[in-house]
Amino acid sequence: MSAIPHPLESIFNIEPGTTHTAAAALVTNEIVDPATGEVIIRKTEGITEVELDKEERIEDLKIDGQIDVIHSAAMTAFEAQSRLSQEVDPKFAARNAEVAAQYLKIALDAVGTRVDTKYKRAKIKLTKNEGPRSVQNNLIVADRNELLKNLFDKTSVSDLESS
Repeated sequence: MSAIPHPLESIFNIEPGTTHTAAAALVTNEIVDPATGEVIIRKTEGITEVELDKEERIEDLKIDGQIDVIHSAAMTAFEAQSRLSQEVDPKFAARNAEVAAQYLKIALDAVGTRVDTKYKRAKIKLTKNEGPRSVQNNLIVADRNELLKNLFDKTSVSDLESS
């Protein structure tokens, strides 16, 4: 396996391939479809509507997965802190209960975020499927003097249309 040269090695005159980089630091332009395991490479041109929908669905699944991880971790930490607050010295129990409440707030925020994202996705789908909205342009043709006279006489617009 050949070492990948770090971009700063040439700047600092370091031997290429000697700087270690974390594997997580490497950024790729690929998405893995969790349903099929297929690797999808993002294109920049010629994207069809089907490919765009598939990519959006995969990203939505990733976001949902991350929110699930946050929620489950926060709930686990809440339960542990809640249990701990009942077992420790009473003078420390209040602080542990506060920490448990903070974890519960994080879990609640994760659920709220999930609801918001689902609402926004549904709203976007509805706006995509809607056709152009109907526009009703009501045109009133009247003389300025007649209009002012009718406004001050408190007559209705229907009187203007009939004249």
